[in-house]
Amino acid sequence: MLSRSFFFIFLLIPGVFHPVCSSINKVKVIAVQIDFILEEKDLLPEGVAFDPVNNSIYVSSTYKRKIVRVDSTGQVNDFIIEKQDGIWSTIGMEVDAGRRHLWVVSSQAKEALPLQDPGDSQWRSAIYQYNLETGVLIDSCLLQLKNVFLNDLTVAENGDVYITESMQGGIYHLKAGADSLALFLTPAPYSFPNGINFSDQPGQLFVSTSEGVLKIDIASRRYDLLKTSDSINAKEIDGLTFYRGSLIAHQSTKLVRFVLNTKQDSIIYTNVLNEGPEFDSSTTGETGNDHYYFIVNSQIRSGIDFKKQAVKPLDSLEKIIIRKISL
Repeated sequence: MLSRSFFFIFLLIPGVFHPVCSSINKVKVIAVQIDFILEEKDLLPEGVAFDPVNNSIYVSSTYKRKIVRVDSTGQVNDFIIEKQDGIWSTIGMEVDAGRRHLWVVSSQAKEALPLQDPGDSQWRSAIYQYNLETGVLIDSCLLQLKNVFLNDLTVAENGDVYITESMQGGIYHLKAGADSLALFLTPAPYSFPNGINFSDQPGQLFVSTSEGVLKIDIASRRYDLLKTSDSINAKEIDGLTFYRGSLIAHQSTKLVRFVLNTKQDSIIYTNVLNEGPEFDSSTTGETGNDHYYFIVNSQIRSGIDFKKQAVKPLDSLEKIIIRKISL
């Protein structure tokens, strides 16, 4: 999700290809990956979710205040239209495949993320819950605090949702069926909680911070920084996904796999999954059916004129690449 340096970060990766084309979506065939090309240059996407039931990819839009879906054939359409349900910039997202829900972080922060019709109040955040089959809003929940930025979320097996808040440095909990967010943990002295994902060990969460990755025990609320050698840099991670004993992390201009020990309290080695000159302000991704889906060039930094708090002209932006790689 949004990284500390004005809330942005970048990715990289490898995959497997089958060509698909339509008037608004193209697939670039390369040896080990599939690129879905989105024609809307000014989406400025930040979050990705994947539905393993129908193999659809969901892509957020911070500027256009909507969510785009890429279906299994490569066709692109709006899952929700611009400003539907009063939604602000769409940030972190996750599919609850069993319950057929899409959970979405929505934040209003025009200084960092210009958005259409921003309104006067800024640095507000809410959680939205959508029906995956219909795109109909099930519920939304505003965080009743000023000067906050909800960033990323993950869904537990029981339907509870855990959300990172980066400005004040907290982790929030939305209990299944509840109508308000509760502060779960403030993991001091660690700052800027960002990417969040469950381990395959029951009741264990991983959360990226500016200082490294935390492992959190939900029952006791105890947390510890993952141990690393001096040669391993696990700081300033944006999107974070657990996959088969490792963490897939968006870090600077590369996508990195951090392999964990059996106790999952240490990073023992790393390898770069993907990188290249096409990467530009890449942000997050999601696993699905032994593949990884991610934003290559959100342009969430290069595509913004921060002095004007505005998106740059379309002729200075690139088409958006959503990449699929094999894991």
